[in-house]
Amino acid sequence: MRAVSPATARRWLWLAALVTMPIPFYLGEVEWAPVLRLAFLTSLFTAVLLAEGGDRMTQLTLLGWVQAAVYAGLFFLVAHVAARLVSRIAAAPLRVAAVGTVVFLLVASSLLPIYETPLSSTRLRSHLWQLFE
Repeated sequence: MRAVSPATARRWLWLAALVTMPIPFYLGEVEWAPVLRLAFLTSLFTAVLLAEGGDRMTQLTLLGWVQAAVYAGLFFLVAHVAARLVSRIAAAPLRVAAVGTVVFLLVASSLLPIYETPLSSTRLRSHLWQLFE
């Protein structure tokens, strides 16, 4: 079994957090959803802004990108600290198991309806597979 380097552990933990961890954000309505959904909605707002313009859409787009950058940076710092802690585990198989367990638990929990999505056209509470309907 190959060892997990701190960079690999950080990357896996960071990407899992971006895709699964519910965070509060505001885009005209407060949602609790992953950074990935925030970036998706902000991309849609950016497309509308480019097509139609408008001061309100400019504010929401800027607010969305700032929030996405801040949360991505915070998750990167948390993943960096977690990877440094994991690197202190002496046995390589235990490091792999530690990172794999955290990623598995994040993904497994995201399959429950833990996200509040009032901007959704179909439901108030969603799980990971329903976030982009």
